[in-house]
Amino acid sequence: MKHLTQKVFGLLSFFMLVSFVMVSGVMAADSSCPSKATLEKAIQKTFRQRLEIVDVKPVETSGLCQVQVKFRNQNKLIYSDSKGDYLVAGQVFNTKDGKNLTRSAMTEINRLSKEELKKLDELAAFSIGDKGPVIYFVTDPHCPYCKKAEQIIEPMAKEGKLTVKYILFPLKFHKGAKEECISIICDKKGLEGFKNRYRSDNQCEKGKKQVEEAMRFLMSKGINGTPTYIFPDGRYHSGVMDKKSLTEKLSKLK
Repeated sequence: MKHLTQKVFGLLSFFMLVSFVMVSGVMAADSSCPSKATLEKAIQKTFRQRLEIVDVKPVETSGLCQVQVKFRNQNKLIYSDSKGDYLVAGQVFNTKDGKNLTRSAMTEINRLSKEELKKLDELAAFSIGDKGPVIYFVTDPHCPYCKKAEQIIEPMAKEGKLTVKYILFPLKFHKGAKEECISIICDKKGLEGFKNRYRSDNQCEKGKKQVEEAMRFLMSKGINGTPTYIFPDGRYHSGVMDKKSLTEKLSKLK
């Protein structure tokens, strides 16, 4: 029983952020990777769990193989040696330039398609601005960091530099946030209602469905926090972006 408990705990900890620093030159580059079947057996033997393996490919010149799996309906990455004898759960960094290879790979894996961006149009609660590139802003009425982001994007929208479509994503640990989001949609209170933490007893089915569907969809794309910016190219950034960084990103999109 103790052994099984340790395995279960290991599985739950499997995808926690554990830094794995890849020192250039320590591992010889190897373009070969184990087959999906080999990795499936290794994962099941190690973690007593079957995971759907989506893709396997080498990680640049690190000597590791990147293994994309589905875990609780979310894309995740683990790493393997060329034979599948060792598994690494964590983030891989290139020490030459400090690049987070795991984050870059996850950005591409979870990149939203044109069809998925259209779905966000349906899930948006309200929008501001009508010029410039469209940014989908994932936010929570209780999120203090979102307030900082709003102080940057709102003036830019008023200046005609971008259009912002708000996707309401109440975090589970923010008590009452979900009810606020639902009533804002149901009573059509828009940005002002959102900023003033509007809440009513109107928990209409349409609002509830829209909020819950947004949460499910975003989590399936690996988005679990606020604020998150989703750009027209389908890539997203989680965490507050200062005006300079946001402006540079928008200029690259052009």
